[in-house]
Amino acid sequence: MKIVPLKKSPATYSCNSYLILGDWNRIEDVNTLIDPGVDDFILAEIRELSTGFGKEPVQQVVLTHNHFDHTAGVAALKEAFGCRVFAYDNGRLVDETLHDRQFIKAGDDFLEVLHTPGHSGDSVCLYAPSLQVLFSGDTQVRVLAAGGSYCPAYVEALKRLCTLKIQSVYSGHDQPVLHGAREMLQQSLDFVLSAQIR
Repeated sequence: MKIVPLKKSPATYSCNSYLILGDWNRIEDVNTLIDPGVDDFILAEIRELSTGFGKEPVQQVVLTHNHFDHTAGVAALKEAFGCRVFAYDNGRLVDETLHDRQFIKAGDDFLEVLHTPGHSGDSVCLYAPSLQVLFSGDTQVRVLAAGGSYCPAYVEALKRLCTLKIQSVYSGHDQPVLHGAREMLQQSLDFVLSAQIR
């Protein structure tokens, strides 16, 4: 699995988009885009990448949740590449809904869908067990201090993430965490558990 973080437009508020390819760009690999952002800005960069001969540069899009800054670019991706769109909840232009613990092929590997409500009711993280990589969308995985309040569903989701072997986190808006992700998650859980749960 190759993870290609795509550039964001400096002129527009958008999310981080990630293109997942197979290591060798084989015909059977499934070119997968996580969160297209707000517009068609990423299309030019995708077209410049080596994404495999004889297939579309993006074959499927997986949405981490249905907020505008992550999903408004779906129409442009569909028009450009005819890709299918997957999300936890039905929404405009969604072709198939996902369910918790489902595995979907991405590149030459698989991602596990983890329902992680809190930021929104339809939030999911996507976990690549073989690489110990988590795509967290807008699920809050870095809590910097104690205090505040959190809903029980989010607390349970964070506990669940802490049971996984995670070395790296690619989030919806922050820079990737390439080292120490497991420790970061555990510290976040410690802070959350000392806060108000309601």
